[in-house]
Amino acid sequence: MAKVAADDEENGGRRSDRAAEVTAGLGARIRSLRLEQGLSLRAVASVAQISPSLLSHIERGEASPSLTSLVAIADALGTRPGYLLDDPGEGDVSPVIRREERIIVDDETVRREFMMHVDDPYLDVIELAFDPGGEMRPHLAKHSGRDYGLVLSGQVVVQIEDTEETLRRGDYISFDAERPHRVVNRSSKPSRLLWIIAHDRSEAGAKRRASLRVQ
Repeated sequence: MAKVAADDEENGGRRSDRAAEVTAGLGARIRSLRLEQGLSLRAVASVAQISPSLLSHIERGEASPSLTSLVAIADALGTRPGYLLDDPGEGDVSPVIRREERIIVDDETVRREFMMHVDDPYLDVIELAFDPGGEMRPHLAKHSGRDYGLVLSGQVVVQIEDTEETLRRGDYISFDAERPHRVVNRSSKPSRLLWIIAHDRSEAGAKRRASLRVQ
């Protein structure tokens, strides 16, 4: 048992180190793309529905954006969330993403494990892990696309505008992500969700994303 505990601690340490690297790289890519486009912190933060101060912390790798804010920042910069998470590899790419290869963004409220290829233009697939009291973000916010959620364990509350839905293991939800929303775990036990964001690749979807982009 002691060896198992030690192995778990070692693996947890490696995952924490990887999460810190991802957070730092994420911030650097956001800052680089923002400056490349001549955009101010305030302009991008406004579209992402966060404060300029928080965006500054994100760019310096001192904080990580919520899932909703990550997609909204990508909208503001005219790119995919996957591009902000990591640089796509060159050459042949395996169709398989192993569990240990997932991109992890971790903070005090929720752990996000991105399961998809970072250059996938259609879907963001994420496993969300909430501790009791954990939340996707402090306030309701929106982004482009459509959201789909499946509770893997525990219980969460999904807030969509002025409505709330309590979901338990096996429950499923889908909705237009342009409706302000968030997820929170109000229970006394941890919870896990499979969360999918489908990007609208139609001409109408492109126009909607363009309307969200900072000009």
